Amino acid sequence: MNRTTMIAAALLASMLPGAVSAKAKTCPPTTIFTTDLAHLDGYRVFTGPDGDSAVAPLRIDARIVPLLKTGKKLGIIDLPKEGDRAGQIVIGAADVDLALHPAPYKEMFVLLGGSFTFKTAKVSIPMKPGSVLLFEDTDAKIGHGGRIGPCGYVSLSIKPAR
Repeated sequence: MNRTTMIAAALLASMLPGAVSAKAKTCPPTTIFTTDLAHLDGYRVFTGPDGDSAVAPLRIDARIVPLLKTGKKLGIIDLPKEGDRAGQIVIGAADVDLALHPAPYKEMFVLLGGSFTFKTAKVSIPMKPGSVLLFEDTDAKIGHGGRIGPCGYVSLSIKPAR
């Protein structure tokens, strides 16, 4: 068995049920995003003076904001804005109950990683990565809320075009 195969086998074994002791909570390493992420590094691709694509380093600083009235924090990375459209990567802390509230503005929420149980006064829907919510309940009397799962979540929040 070569080194790569041994590493892959160990990784697979660590993901099998019962492989982690009941004492330690382990979340799968599916993302680099954490609530203490200071910035996101990447590259800006643009048309250079010669008419070809050019690349320059890009750094997007994160900010930490209170998560409603839970005592927990959200990590937010504001993505570049174009016209009236904007987006954010939102990192939610683990095991947080979110009280029912109306949406502060219309937005599309795409769950990228982790888990979230979406709730209204009438429904409870477990969400998994790839699930989408389109929030339009800005004038709701009760609103929506939910519970962030045991490994937190990472979402993409997009303000739709008007």
